[in-house]
Amino acid sequence: MIIGNGLFARAFRELYQDRNDTIIFASGVSNSREEDPAAFQREQRLLEAALNQGKRLVYFGTCSLLDPHLKQAPYVAHKTLMEQMVMSGADNAVLRIPQVLGNTPNPNTLGNFLYNKISSGNHFEVWQHATRNLIDIDDVVRIAHQLLEEHRVEGEVTSIARPYSTKMPHIVATFERVLGTTANCTLIDAGESFDIETAKAASVAEAQGIDFSAGYLDEVIAKYYAQRQARERSA
Repeated sequence: MIIGNGLFARAFRELYQDRNDTIIFASGVSNSREEDPAAFQREQRLLEAALNQGKRLVYFGTCSLLDPHLKQAPYVAHKTLMEQMVMSGADNAVLRIPQVLGNTPNPNTLGNFLYNKISSGNHFEVWQHATRNLIDIDDVVRIAHQLLEEHRVEGEVTSIARPYSTKMPHIVATFERVLGTTANCTLIDAGESFDIETAKAASVAEAQGIDFSAGYLDEVIAKYYAQRQARERSA
C-alpha cells in the first residue's frame, strides 16, 4: 500500500502498491524550510491513521535532522516527533533520506533549485563549507527494497545515502559542467559538514553493483538535468 502521490510514492508504487503487509508512507512534509503548523498537522493526522492499520509501516525521515544548522527549525522538531511515532511499533521502519534527485516538479528539492538558478542565470548564494549527500531516487528504491525484503530495518532508523557527502561548491561546479553553464553565485563563508551512518546501505549498494565512486554525481545530474535542459531548449 502506498500513501502519497509525489516522487517517492511513484518510485515505490510498482513494488508496493498491491502489498497488503506493508504501508509505504510517502506523504510527508519534504521542505526543510516549512514553518506552517497546518502542514505539520496534516502529516501527523495521516500518519496516525496509517499506524492504526496495524501493518508494517515504512516512513521516510530525513538526514537533515543531523544538520547542525537545522537543530532549531520547526521542521526538525516535527520530523523527530514523526520518527518517534513510527518507532512505537516494533515492525515499523524509518528510512532517513538525504537530498534525492529524480523527475519531480517540486521546486524545493536541491537539484531543482540549483538547476533553475543556474539555467536561468539568477543569482544565488552558496554556503562554502556546507555538505550535501545527493542520491538517485532509483538507487534509494533498490537499496530500500532489499533491506525491507531481508527484514534488516524493522524497529530501526536507517539512513540510505552515499558513503560520503559533497561540499556545495563542488555540487554547483558539477551542475555547471553538466549543463555547460556558469552559475551566477556568490560563495558565503558559512555551513559545515555532518556525518551520516551509511554502512548498511553501502553494503547493499555494493552487492547490487551501485557505484558511488567519483563519477556518480556527474552521472545522476546528467540523467535528470541534461535531458531536461535538452527538452526545454527544443520546446
